[in-house]
Amino acid sequence: MEQNESKEQNEQKITLIGIYVALLGLVTLAFGIADILVWAGIRPGIQVGILAIAGDDFFRWAWGGFIMICAGLFMLAGSTRVATLQQSAKVVLGGVLVWLIAGTDIFARLCVAIPADVASPAFFNSLSGFLAAFAPPYTPAVLLFPFTLGILYLIWIHDTDDS
Repeated sequence: MEQNESKEQNEQKITLIGIYVALLGLVTLAFGIADILVWAGIRPGIQVGILAIAGDDFFRWAWGGFIMICAGLFMLAGSTRVATLQQSAKVVLGGVLVWLIAGTDIFARLCVAIPADVASPAFFNSLSGFLAAFAPPYTPAVLLFPFTLGILYLIWIHDTDDS
């Protein structure tokens, strides 16, 4: 009985991981909105340091922005009482959506890096040319990817939980 009360009190309070997930959700939501605004032409491309949001490709920037917005909303919805299974499932779903977009962005960079430049007589790119294709700037999803790996901690918590 005492263990159940203690567990309920733990689930009710604001935790450090809950704050982290809420901030991550806000940033993801903002990046998703920015993706759509740039695609729609309301704002020209944005490039700040290693971050670049510039594209007219409907499927990447409009749909990708929509998926990033959904990911941010899932993370925000799950940030309260994040220790419960239902709430952490929302957070994990938001993280998986970010991983999906980041994976497609990384795959696109890989596909662009393999063939040589048009002016080159070779078909395949040199090693230095291949590695240069992975230099900054990066898309928002690729920048968020390492920060969303903290969500794996939630999976580990519930994997070791006996309830």
